[in-house]
Amino acid sequence: MKRMKLHCLMAALLMGGSLAAASAQDAEHAARIKSLIGKTYDRPDHKVETAPVVVVGEHALADWVQGEKGGRALLRRNQGDWTIVACGGDGFKDVKLLQDAGIPADAAKRLVARLNEAEQSLSPARVKRFGLYGTANDPRAAEHHDHSHHSMQH
Repeated sequence: MKRMKLHCLMAALLMGGSLAAASAQDAEHAARIKSLIGKTYDRPDHKVETAPVVVVGEHALADWVQGEKGGRALLRRNQGDWTIVACGGDGFKDVKLLQDAGIPADAAKRLVARLNEAEQSLSPARVKRFGLYGTANDPRAAEHHDHSHHSMQH
């Protein structure tokens, strides 16, 4: 019995350690993504606030607010560099849309689940702003440019 408890304790400690390493790596990726979005879109009078950021493998979703507008960015990592693929709104919470963008089904499901979980701690008004990008309610959406050329080197 003692041996079984010891094995369970060891397994729990090992799992906790790998989760902490994954969390640290996710935090590093999130910081790089925030930096990329800031360098791409910050203006002296309107800084971009990027949070939350969720990462699954080579893909990420980042919520952002700049002034009165907000949205979500879809990012892809290639050879260690993050690239903004597109900005959008609530469509990025649609697993099928993410799959159509080339994200594997399992990763798309996990991204949406993690984003939904991360957004639970935010006010409903703030979450609503993330969904406005590109809609009739966000007439300034055209201020954002094509994202295919924006990347963050490591």
